Amino acid sequence: MRRPIKIVKIIGLLLLLLLFLMSVTMTVQGAESITLLDMKKQEHPSYTRMIFNFSSLPVFISDHSGQRVVLLLNNVQVSPTLQNLAEDETVVKILLAEKKQELMVSILLRRHPKQVVIEPQQDSSQVVMNIYWDSENATRPAVAFRIEDMPPRKAGRRAAQFQLESPWKGRWDEFFRDFQTYWKLELPISFTLPKLPVLIEDDQSPLWLLQQHADNNMFLSLIQTATGLSGLDQEQLYLRDLMLAEAQLRTGATEAGIARLDSLRRKEGSQQVRVEYLTAYGQALDGQPLVAQLTLKQLLPPLAKNHPLLPPIHLLFAETALASRQDRVVLEYLQSAGFAWPDNLLVPLEMRIADAKAGLGELDEAVAAYRDLAEEPGLFDYYRFSLNRAAFSAFKNKNYNFSSTLYRKLVSPLKEEPGDDLLLFAAGASAYEAGDMGWGMIGLQRATLDRPNSEGGGRGELRLIDRKVIYGGELELAQAVNEYAQLGKKSQFRQVREESRFKAALALYLLGDHRESVDALMRFRRGFGSSEFIREVDLLILEQLPKVIRQLLEEKNDLQAVVLAEKNRKLLLRSGFDKDFLHDLATAFDRLGLYERSGRVLLYLFDRTSGDEEQEFIYLPLAQSYLKRKEYQNAGQYASRYLDEFPQGEDGGALFGILLDAFEREDRQDELLAWLNRENRPSSPELEIRAAYIYWHLENLQAVVKSLEKAYSTAGSLQVKEMALLGEAYYQLKKDSAAEKIYRQLHEDPNFGTQSRYRTAQILLRKQQRKAALKLLKEVVETNGDSSWGKLAQDLLIQEKR
Repeated sequence: MRRPIKIVKIIGLLLLLLLFLMSVTMTVQGAESITLLDMKKQEHPSYTRMIFNFSSLPVFISDHSGQRVVLLLNNVQVSPTLQNLAEDETVVKILLAEKKQELMVSILLRRHPKQVVIEPQQDSSQVVMNIYWDSENATRPAVAFRIEDMPPRKAGRRAAQFQLESPWKGRWDEFFRDFQTYWKLELPISFTLPKLPVLIEDDQSPLWLLQQHADNNMFLSLIQTATGLSGLDQEQLYLRDLMLAEAQLRTGATEAGIARLDSLRRKEGSQQVRVEYLTAYGQALDGQPLVAQLTLKQLLPPLAKNHPLLPPIHLLFAETALASRQDRVVLEYLQSAGFAWPDNLLVPLEMRIADAKAGLGELDEAVAAYRDLAEEPGLFDYYRFSLNRAAFSAFKNKNYNFSSTLYRKLVSPLKEEPGDDLLLFAAGASAYEAGDMGWGMIGLQRATLDRPNSEGGGRGELRLIDRKVIYGGELELAQAVNEYAQLGKKSQFRQVREESRFKAALALYLLGDHRESVDALMRFRRGFGSSEFIREVDLLILEQLPKVIRQLLEEKNDLQAVVLAEKNRKLLLRSGFDKDFLHDLATAFDRLGLYERSGRVLLYLFDRTSGDEEQEFIYLPLAQSYLKRKEYQNAGQYASRYLDEFPQGEDGGALFGILLDAFEREDRQDELLAWLNRENRPSSPELEIRAAYIYWHLENLQAVVKSLEKAYSTAGSLQVKEMALLGEAYYQLKKDSAAEKIYRQLHEDPNFGTQSRYRTAQILLRKQQRKAALKLLKEVVETNGDSSWGKLAQDLLIQEKR
């Protein structure tokens, strides 16, 4: 009886084991990792498309912030054969990071996209990312040296011209003296808490002494007195706590004051507006201006226009907006309050309006208001935020004397606080610009020595180097190169590094060291692509690049010249270029045998200059490139197009020669003759000689003579070979006198002497001068009887003797 039970148990265990194994297998199969196989990128006129190919479609989430796009892919690994996409003009870098069973793909773009759309493709196991660009920047310079086909149309020339205009062009030496970079420094804002309406009017009240202390600004005494009061009823306790909270806020016990106000807010007593106002003030003091704004916003609508706290609430709201950098809100809010401001708030009101205008760049009005406010005794001692804005606005507005006076207040004595290094620098810079060299140098040196690793110290050092350049000569300029470069390396502050490195490159330019200058400028461009100096950097590169490339070509450094041009291809494509530089570049490619690459560059330049005068200079190197690649049809096409569009163009002769080559190589005789017979075709001695040979092969002797006579009349002479050709054409046309005249000049020529004497003998026979003819024939046979002309002479001599 037990055996069947045992069998059932065994079968059950086997089934259970089988189910377990199946579940494990299914789990392993379900968890099989997906592989990222490859990535591709396609450029379109208005967007960039990135395609990610997977072994199967993964689950993913995406995020886009600024210039970074992130894909987080679940259960994905990277194929060992995957090749990352190279850096180009749209994508700076693609980072792949694997963590457990997730793959993060982080894409850093060169500029902010308009929109990023990411879609999975079920049928192809692809994830497609479309990165859309702003329409005004939709056309980006292509990678001209790698494109397979024609690039997109170029951006507007006015836009390119605007990008490359600079007020410093042509006066770079004045840059060190006149250029100003402005610093960013906002001191903590001091919020206004005026005297508030009296709370206790009964002199018999136990709170009367507290009111007296408040009236006399004795808030520490108020706190001490308030803590000793007892026996108060609920209303008195409420008012005491309200006065105590205000005193705590005024004496720096912000947290205690806010805590007490929170308790009072919950009670919703008789002074709720005052409680909310003081709460907002406390929030602002506590570094929460936006929270304070919300508190005040909820408080404002119900208030009547004659409420005594309405003006202070309005002013505090404006000040919290100012602390949140909402200058436009401040200005509009204060100028449209709709009620009469009390006298005690008129000065703070004018000051905050001036602060807002300064923040909005309305400097003339702001500085005029600050001048008036500076007359108010003690005002700027408390409102240091406004004092700093006033000084900075005056500096930007070139009111250096006023700026220097205000900055001196900020540093005498110097209060140790964040930004004090910039205050020291600003005090020195404003005095220096005001012409007060004593205070100026003291301030700049003080910033450099007292705050050596700060932004202000770096700016001070930078200005001191500038001064050396301004008042020195070539030696000081050379020394400044190293000093600027060292400061550009050691400074921790980007603006200081940018300005220092740019000035080092500019100094090299002024010293005439163009190769080093271009190298420094290119490093600058790679490191500071969004810098405010980029326009000037591009201009200096463009101005020096042709000189550097020409120098490299003269030194036979063709590869280095080509690499340098390729590194700056985008800049070259969107800017102007001259004919000499273009020919230099084509020369470098030709020497290296890179005909196809040079053709693509030239073709792209040709397309970019459509409708511009500069396009005229591209036809010749482009047609030459096609000719060297044996693409005769294209070579002829561009040559004929040039000759039609620029009949008087200076490259017409060279391109006409290319056109003749192309027609000859493709045996296009009809077109060849049609062009040769054009009345206004290009003409030069070389071209006419070339035409003569073509006519000779076509047995058009009259045209041979015409071309060679034209070449002779233009050049004044012909080479021996062409003289012989002209003589032969005359001879066959039976123009014996003209032929004999030429042949007699060639009797002693080692190459054409035999032929010319033989032909002279034939002409003499035509003229019945048999004796002289036979004499010449004998000379030919005796001197060169084995040549073809000698054998002809021997045959003729035998014939004549018969």
